Amino acid sequence: MPIRIYHTADNHIGISFNQYPDAVRDRLLKERFDALERMVADANKRDAHFFVVAGDLFDKLSVTAKDVKRAVDVLEHFAGEAVLVLAGNHDFCESPDSKLWKTFRKAAEGSTVLAFTAQGTKDFTLEEGAVRFYACPCPSKYSAEPVTGWVADEPKDAGMLHIGLAHGNVEGLGLDADQRYFNMRESDLRASGLHTWLLGHIHVPSPAPGTTGRPTYFMPGIHTPDSVKCTHPGHAWWIELGADGACEHKQLTTGGVRFLRLKRDLRHANDIDALKRECEQLDAPNTVLDLQLSGCLPEADLAALNTWVEGLASTFLHVDRDQDIDHLLDAATIARRFPEGTLPHALLTELLADAEHPGDAHSALQLIEDLTKR
Repeated sequence: MPIRIYHTADNHIGISFNQYPDAVRDRLLKERFDALERMVADANKRDAHFFVVAGDLFDKLSVTAKDVKRAVDVLEHFAGEAVLVLAGNHDFCESPDSKLWKTFRKAAEGSTVLAFTAQGTKDFTLEEGAVRFYACPCPSKYSAEPVTGWVADEPKDAGMLHIGLAHGNVEGLGLDADQRYFNMRESDLRASGLHTWLLGHIHVPSPAPGTTGRPTYFMPGIHTPDSVKCTHPGHAWWIELGADGACEHKQLTTGGVRFLRLKRDLRHANDIDALKRECEQLDAPNTVLDLQLSGCLPEADLAALNTWVEGLASTFLHVDRDQDIDHLLDAATIARRFPEGTLPHALLTELLADAEHPGDAHSALQLIEDLTKR
C-alpha cells in the first residue's frame, strides 16, 4: 500500500485585504480558513497519512495569535499520522525565539501538528512502510541561496521513502531575476537522492495536469485565490508513493472564490451583450470581478452599460471597474443635444458625414461644450 500525502502551500493566512469594503474583506479572510478546512476534510476522506504545508501557511510574522490558534485548530482535525508545517519565506523562522512559531507550537502542543522551523529530518514508520522527511525551512524572507544543499550529503537508508520539504523558486518555473527567493535548480533537486520534493512559494501549480511518472518536485500553488494575479481556482496535490518509489498523483481544486479580470474593448451593442453573457456564466456570489473597459460607444449604449455594471454590485462578491470609453457621436446624439436648424446641429451633422475625417465631429462637439460652459 502506498504512503498517501495531501500537499498544500502558500495559504497566506493573515493577508489583510484592506483594499475591499468590510463585508467583502470579511468574506475573503474567512475563505482562507474555509479552504483550509475543506482540504483537511478532503484529506480525511481520502485517508491521507500526511497533510503537508510546504511554507507560507501565514502571510507575515505579525499574524495575530488568534489567527494562529484558529489555523492550528483547523489542522488538528486531520485524522492521519501528522500535519507537517514548514516555515516559508513569509512566515520564516530566524531563531528559536520566533514569536510566531512559539505561539504556533503552544497552540499545537499535544497534537500531531508539527512545525518544521529548523533544518533536519523526521522519520515515520507506518504499516505501509517507513518515510523520512527532509525539512528545509526558510530562515529569512530573502536569500540568494537555496537551503536544500545539505540534503544530498545525508545518508539515505534503503527500504524507506525519502521526501524533501522546501520553499522557494525553481529556475524556469517562476521569475527571480535578482536571486532573492531561495532559487533552486531542478537538477540539484534531482541529484539530492530523494524520491521527490514537496515545495511551496510559486502560486502556479507544477507539474502540469496529466503528467505521469514520479516528478522531481510538486508545487501546489495557492490553495484559494487572493488576487487577480491568480488565474486558477486554487489547488492542492494528492500524492501516493509506493515503497518502490512508484507515484500516482492528482491535482485537486480547493478554492471557493475567484478573482477575475476582464479586459474588453466595447464598440457596439453586440460587444456589451457578449460581455453580459460572459458574466452570466460566472459564479457571481463567489467572484471578485475586475472590469477593464475601453472603446467607443453611442451615448445611449454607454448609459445602458453603466446602468448594467452598477447593477452587478448586487450579484457579485465585489466589482471594480476601470473604464475609458469615449462617446460615439451619431445622428441620434446630435438630435438629442441640439435642435434641428441650429448651427451646432448643422455643423456636427456635416462633420459626421465626412468619413475621411472621423474625429472632426468629436473635436467640434468638445469645443462647443467647452464654449457653452464659459
